[in-house]
Amino acid sequence: MRVKFIVLILIFSIFPIYSQANLSTSNTYIPFFSVDEKITKLLKKSETSTSNKYTLLTHAESLIKASNPAEKYVLYIIKANLATGLDKHHKIINILDNVDVIEKQMNTEQLDTLPFLNVHKKRAESYASIGQFKKAYKEKQLFIEKYNAFLLYQKNKHIFDLETKYETKKKRDINKLLNNQTILKELEINDTLSNEVIQKRNLYILSAVVIMFLFLLLRLSVINRRTRSLAKQDMLTGLYNRKTLFKEGEKVILQCVNNKESLCLLAVYIDDFKKMNHQYGDYIGDEILKKLASIGRESMRTRDIFARLEDAKFIAVLPQSSVGEVKAIAQHIKEKFTLTSFNYVGISQPIGLSLGIVEMQESGQPFEVLLNAGMNVLYDLKDDDGNGVSIYQGF
Repeated sequence: MRVKFIVLILIFSIFPIYSQANLSTSNTYIPFFSVDEKITKLLKKSETSTSNKYTLLTHAESLIKASNPAEKYVLYIIKANLATGLDKHHKIINILDNVDVIEKQMNTEQLDTLPFLNVHKKRAESYASIGQFKKAYKEKQLFIEKYNAFLLYQKNKHIFDLETKYETKKKRDINKLLNNQTILKELEINDTLSNEVIQKRNLYILSAVVIMFLFLLLRLSVINRRTRSLAKQDMLTGLYNRKTLFKEGEKVILQCVNNKESLCLLAVYIDDFKKMNHQYGDYIGDEILKKLASIGRESMRTRDIFARLEDAKFIAVLPQSSVGEVKAIAQHIKEKFTLTSFNYVGISQPIGLSLGIVEMQESGQPFEVLLNAGMNVLYDLKDDDGNGVSIYQGF
């Protein structure tokens, strides 16, 4: 009986220690693993190289055994990038299945950064290529959610860094001013100094304060100028926004009427944009809008105005231009945009553009009238399934 009692005491005394050990093990923090620069360079080569794939694959396989979990994860991505053959997408899926085991050994926050979250994108592309669309959709949604979260994290981090930087500078400037005020008070209290010395010191301090004030005033002027510039721009594309378009458009029309110069308005619309934005998500829609803005900006001359009116509608005001010249510019924008590949965001088919051209009469019309005419051309094109260039015949 006594032996049983002693055994029970030992068991109850050991049990808390065992439980505490298990608890500490289960709550162990998993650190971020670093990725060797050689593996990072190998990843870039696997994404761009069209030759020597066998050499790159051999190199990747030789590195796997001696690598940490994060490096193994990247090496499997490299192997997926280098997959070839008729059953390429099956190979990619099989290769990427290996990372599921590695994920348990890694910090979840590290998995939500590049290039690790690209695994979901590659899986989505491969599942879609072999007809497993439900899995492709799930992986794509997961990639979009994680990528948007990653972008938001980067944005917030950048804002926090900027705020910290300027808050530190502000405090430093305030401390300098306080130090200068302290010096002034000390000079006033010190009656033993001569008036000449006091005046000189006050002059030096005043000069420093004036210089600092002028510097702060100059910096404030730069910030205000930058703020006014941003107020004129569309935040997504960097083009003129609607308000600036109307203001600058009226100026250009008045100038062309006074100088008896020709002027044309070009209206541009991305066909089926709302449908694509709904199907693929806002991030993909933003990529399409930014690409069209870039192509349009490159196609404009220095005297032309190119702005985003709203949603997927863009307006170009082209002074000193004939209908033929504007039609050539419109065809160039349309061809270049239609030939643009959006495979990297999951859109394989070409995206169409509708473009309407309006020529100002010699007597001139208000900018609103020209804009409405351009919109009417786009609506007519939309009724005819879009994807074309049309000239307004209403005046």
